[in-house]
Amino acid sequence: MTDDKNQPLISVIVPTYERSSLLPRALDSIYAQTWKNIETVVADDNIPGSRWEKETYRILAPYMKREDFLYVKTAGGTGGGAARNLALRECRGEYVAFLDDDDRYLPEKLERQIRFMQKYDLDGSYHDVRWFDENERQVEYRSMNYTEDYSQEGLLKAHILHSIAPTAIYMFRRDQLLKTEGFGEVPSGQDFILMLRCIEKGLKMRYLEGAYVIQYLHGGKRISLGDNKVKGENMLYELKHNYFHLLTKQERTYVKFRHYAVLAFSSMRSGKLLRGIKYALMTAGSSPKYCVEESVRYFSSKFRRK
Repeated sequence: MTDDKNQPLISVIVPTYERSSLLPRALDSIYAQTWKNIETVVADDNIPGSRWEKETYRILAPYMKREDFLYVKTAGGTGGGAARNLALRECRGEYVAFLDDDDRYLPEKLERQIRFMQKYDLDGSYHDVRWFDENERQVEYRSMNYTEDYSQEGLLKAHILHSIAPTAIYMFRRDQLLKTEGFGEVPSGQDFILMLRCIEKGLKMRYLEGAYVIQYLHGGKRISLGDNKVKGENMLYELKHNYFHLLTKQERTYVKFRHYAVLAFSSMRSGKLLRGIKYALMTAGSSPKYCVEESVRYFSSKFRRK
């Protein structure tokens, strides 16, 4: 544990939109970190004058009294990518990390990650993630150990094949991140675009083993589901086509398989049963082999590292 204020400052950016009731859990997990030199930055993307903005401001009032808290107000409804980009320009940290308003960090998240980056002199890093349901039960443990080749080409192939995401697993040196165009300002896939830009810019990055953030699957309003998710996933699939020359025929099949699987999963979770069944059939048809292998991996991940 460290409380040395001479240590590097880490800015943690938390965009929020219409989820004020969940916000304290996220913020309290930041203040519970073993690393103490932190600036918490909330980017309020609620519509000006709305009940959500008023409720969010009320909940944030006690936090605003802290010297290590920064409140940033967007124009409203700009989206998570734009809100994070605005906060990134306003924050002061030498390092920057991200947390969604409905998720939470584990206590050693920031210290483990920054010490790892200092050890290897990195511009960025990422780690595993746990997914929980609303009853605090683990739904999936997602390992990001996709490659041991941290060259630009190695990272790019791993990202196109598997997607090094979500946002909360990242930490970057802020000066290096500002050399990119930041998050994609799109309804879905903002984190994918950010990581792609970082890789293409040549940032020195590598994987830290272990899950230090918990993301929640819940029934609340999520921009990452429904038609936005379908449009976003189709856009990302077209983007990935630009890198197919780096992949083998089998790897291209895997990308296609994952594309349909994501569409099937998000459609089912959005209550679009018929659409979900259609994409599920397309998933199986694209590669029965990968369908079996990934199903085994997914269900076994429920019991991993609990």
